[in-house]
Amino acid sequence: MIINIYKYRMALIFAAVLAVVLSIIYFLGLDRNWEKQPQIIEDSTQYGEFLSWAEVDELFPKKCEVKVLDLKTGWHFMVQRRGGTYHADVQPLTAEDTKIMKKIYNDEWSWKRRSIIVQLDNGRMIAASMNGMPHGLGNIKGNEFNGHFCIHFKDSKTHGSRKVDTAHQLMIWRSAGLLDQHLSSLTAIDTVDVFLAAVDQGEIIIAGRLLDTGSRNTLLLLDLANIDNIQSYDITSVDENTFQTNVRLIYQNSSTAYNKNLLIETIKRDTNWRIKSKSLIPMLKGYNEIPSSSVDSAVFEEDLETGSL
Repeated sequence: MIINIYKYRMALIFAAVLAVVLSIIYFLGLDRNWEKQPQIIEDSTQYGEFLSWAEVDELFPKKCEVKVLDLKTGWHFMVQRRGGTYHADVQPLTAEDTKIMKKIYNDEWSWKRRSIIVQLDNGRMIAASMNGMPHGLGNIKGNEFNGHFCIHFKDSKTHGSRKVDTAHQLMIWRSAGLLDQHLSSLTAIDTVDVFLAAVDQGEIIIAGRLLDTGSRNTLLLLDLANIDNIQSYDITSVDENTFQTNVRLIYQNSSTAYNKNLLIETIKRDTNWRIKSKSLIPMLKGYNEIPSSSVDSAVFEEDLETGSL
C-alpha cells in the first residue's frame, strides 16, 4: 500500500509543530522554579547615574540605608553604610538580605566584582560595583554576615593601596550603560589593564572584544577562561605598542599560584587599540610556570580600614 504523503502534508506539518511545542513545554517544566528566576535587566532606563565617589560620599553618608540591585539577575537587597573613606564599606541589614546577596553569588562568597545599582531612599539610582566577600569588621547584629563588604563608584579607591581598582571601574561602566563608550576610548596601556581585569573577573566576552581579530581567538578565550584569578602588578611600556607586566595566576580547580612575566603586544585598528593574541600564549597553563611563594593577597585587594563599623 502506497501512502500519498503530499495528500497528508498539512497533518504532518501540524504534528511536527505540535512536537516542537510540547518539547519546549517539557524542558521548561524540568526546572520547577523557572518562572521564579530573576530577569536580566536590559532596559537602558535601569542604568545608574555615573557619579564620582566625591559626589556619592555626600549622597550616601554613614548609617544611610540603600537598596542594592544586581544588574545581571535583578535580585535586590538592603544594606547600610557603616564606614569607608575612599569607597563605601557596607553591611546587609538583615539575615534575609544576606541570604539574597549570597544567592546572587551562587551561594559562595567571592571577591569577584559585580555590576550593581545603588538606589537611594529618594529613588535616585547610581552606577556601582560590589565584591561578595565578608571581611573585616561588622556591627549589625542578627544579619548573619561576618564583617562588611565594599561598594565602589566612579574613581573610588581601595583603602590600602589608595588606587582606583580597574575591575570595579569596569563593572561600573556597565552599570552606567557606558561600557561600549569606555572600551572604545582606551589607550594602549589601558587596553592591557582592562583586558587583564576582565580575564580576572571571568568576563571573557569583554576580554574578547579587546583582542585583535584572529581565527584562533575563540580557542584562546576558552583557555583563558580556565584562569580563576590573575593579579597584575605594574604595567610598564617597552615601546609604543608593547607592555611588560608581572602577573600572579591561579587556574581553575587549583590552589597553586604561579608568577609569570608577560610581554603583551598591542596594535591600533582604526581608532581602537587591540591586543595581539599570540602575545597572550604565555598566560596559558603549562607555559613558563614559576610557583609563587607569596601569600594570598585577596584581602589586600579591598584591604581593611581601621576603626569601628
